[in-house]
Amino acid sequence: MSDIKIEKNAYHHGNLGARLIELGLEVLEIEGAEALSLRELAKMAGVSKTAPYRHFENKEIFLASLADEGFRLLYKDLLNARGNEPGSIGRMGKAYMAFAVSHPALYRLMSSSLLNRMPDSFKVWARKTLVLLSNTLDGVQNDENLPLNLHDTTAIWAYIHGLVLIRIDGLYPQDLNQPDWEQLAGTAFVLPSKTS
Repeated sequence: MSDIKIEKNAYHHGNLGARLIELGLEVLEIEGAEALSLRELAKMAGVSKTAPYRHFENKEIFLASLADEGFRLLYKDLLNARGNEPGSIGRMGKAYMAFAVSHPALYRLMSSSLLNRMPDSFKVWARKTLVLLSNTLDGVQNDENLPLNLHDTTAIWAYIHGLVLIRIDGLYPQDLNQPDWEQLAGTAFVLPSKTS
């Protein structure tokens, strides 16, 4: 964790939890989830090594908090991409890909089974993101309803998730020309027309 500076007098009452999340996101991308240490993050934040435990019971809770923050950031990016103009589905696919490419370690953490083991309070942003996708597919601007179109939403999520993992994990054959990842991501949220 030597690439990130240790802060002096960085802690101000009330913001340590948020600062630890911020530092955790930085370290996660550099060193990965396994290397994250609340004690090291405390050192980086300039607080006692036990201070983080007043905000996060253990490392798993901290990682779940990072994943939840990741879904909040992804939701924000997807909402901005959606906008109110036609073509929002394609823009959302591109925003999803861009998020994962910019934050591969965070994306992997968000895609792990960690949140499934956590209380519902850690799943708020993941659910909001799923609802945003579902409602956008259905042409609904309200993002507070439960997803109504789970079949199509799951199909599209599976496509973009697979595409993202192929790209960020370097699974595409190196001896072949790379596909146009942005074009593929832009078509990720387009379902084939239904036939009767």
